[in-house]
Amino acid sequence: MSHLVNSVAELIDDRDRESLEVTLARVTFEISGARSLSFWRTFERSDGVWLRRRAAIPVRVDGLAEADVPLLAAAGPLRQAYAERAVALSHQGAAGRRLYVMPVLGNAGPLGLIEIETDLDLDVERLAGISGMLRIYRSHLAALDYADTDELTGLSNRRTFDEQLRRFAASEMVGGARREADVLRLGAHIGVADIDFFKRINDNFGHPYGDEVLVLFSSLMRKVFRETDKLFRFGGEEFVVMMSNCPLDDALLAFERFRAAVEGYAFPQVGRVTVSIGVASLRVHDTGSSAFGRADQALYVAKSEGRNRVQRHETIRQPTTSAAPAPAGQDVELF
Repeated sequence: MSHLVNSVAELIDDRDRESLEVTLARVTFEISGARSLSFWRTFERSDGVWLRRRAAIPVRVDGLAEADVPLLAAAGPLRQAYAERAVALSHQGAAGRRLYVMPVLGNAGPLGLIEIETDLDLDVERLAGISGMLRIYRSHLAALDYADTDELTGLSNRRTFDEQLRRFAASEMVGGARREADVLRLGAHIGVADIDFFKRINDNFGHPYGDEVLVLFSSLMRKVFRETDKLFRFGGEEFVVMMSNCPLDDALLAFERFRAAVEGYAFPQVGRVTVSIGVASLRVHDTGSSAFGRADQALYVAKSEGRNRVQRHETIRQPTTSAAPAPAGQDVELF
């Protein structure tokens, strides 16, 4: 009983979503008496539902820990558990091992799948214990989402930005001794995006239509950027994207695709909307906030040079010195 209580406490003490997934996997592994366990995150793409392995016990060394797999190409029990929102069981090989798959349910459907390989028949008590942990995880995640999510767009909010920025920089600078070329090769980038002339939208059409633009804008962000990219509504009409493990050319292409997607989208009543984006790559010894500052400066240059463009900080020729940049979220209509 005390072990179970400690497991619950460990789960709800964790506030970081990525480490929370690892904690859930470890706790479930201990309760189930499994030989191995994987936690799969489900996410939608234009071509269907995909899986991403977020945690594995024992730790996998075959490079599949972060591989994306289409759900239809996955093993039968994974598809079955996802489709039926219920436990799926299959028997594996002559050794008589069992493969249990349990859906991790959210309000809108499965958030993920727990895949358990074991030599045991999981009895009612074990299955109930695992099911209880999954419900606790769901409730804890909902509480975190309520506190850390922008209510209008569903993206992460400003409250979580500073901590995520610190983690983002720290994860890319492990050891503190990487060469600049290594950092650029590994690819970590911050983009600051600001909707052009957003104040005019609110003034001409009213705030309800302005809010609809923000919601549709955030939906386009989710479609263009990867599931692993971190998306924030920083404030007002300003948004931030954090990308890691992405070569610079690929990152710039993604930002350009997003700019074009916004320009080509027919926003109801409002019509044409454009976005300006400033991009900066993480450097050796960056604090994270310094990289954000460079991206914000690049955004200011993009605004001042005509808007509706992607500006990389490293290509700015002559930074503006005659006047201090206005905060990107405050759309000063001088251009």
